[in-house]
Amino acid sequence: MEEDLKVEVEENSVLRISGERKTEKEMEGERWHRAERTTGRFWRQFRLPANVDMDRVSAHVEDGVLKIKVPKLAEGKTKQAKVIEIAGSGPTEEGIKATETEL
Repeated sequence: MEEDLKVEVEENSVLRISGERKTEKEMEGERWHRAERTTGRFWRQFRLPANVDMDRVSAHVEDGVLKIKVPKLAEGKTKQAKVIEIAGSGPTEEGIKATETEL
């Protein structure tokens, strides 16, 4: 079962679980026959909160149940917004004006 599942954590804080079902079950009785086919690919994705430690996300299968642990960052280590400096000076009036030929 583990080989049919894939768990990914993307840079934009998205947890994606995908896999493929490959089961076919047949049952026969004295006067009846039943066949079930559940095949196909599936995926689910979840947006994770900002305070998740992306490097410590783990997953394992126990008794046929997929368990995913998504730990929080330690208190005080939360991600801070990154301030980006803008290079150069702002536009001047000369840079904003366009001539009639440019329009």
